[in-house]
Amino acid sequence: MQQQEIERFVRGRLGCRCPPEVFRDIDLAPPSVAAGGGPYLRLALGRRLLIHMVNSASHGRSAAALARCAQSGLEERDAGGFNRFRLVWVAPDGPAGATTALAEAFAAATGGDLRAHLHVLAADQVPASLQPVTAPRT
Repeated sequence: MQQQEIERFVRGRLGCRCPPEVFRDIDLAPPSVAAGGGPYLRLALGRRLLIHMVNSASHGRSAAALARCAQSGLEERDAGGFNRFRLVWVAPDGPAGATTALAEAFAAATGGDLRAHLHVLAADQVPASLQPVTAPRT
């Protein structure tokens, strides 16, 4: 069931047009902490697509924090030989809170990389099994 839920989310909500074989190998890693950042949930599909699910509350909700998460994901994508990277930034106000500053920070951090994508979503747009962890800011 989780495979179907993940495929529906990735195809439907994130708009991925990955071939079906990508969904045969799903690696949903336990929550981790990015270097210099907060916690995130890592989802790797078919060794082709890397997704980091991040709760913005754990990262200070700032454009600078988003840029750090984007850079970390790009580094992992490149080191792991993935084709694409998607950063899912889960924010309290979801897409309505997708400011120009967030988009600009992502574009700057990724250097306009066409194989990197940003998705700003509300928690209710993310399946329960993929909810990123939340840690209080210190």
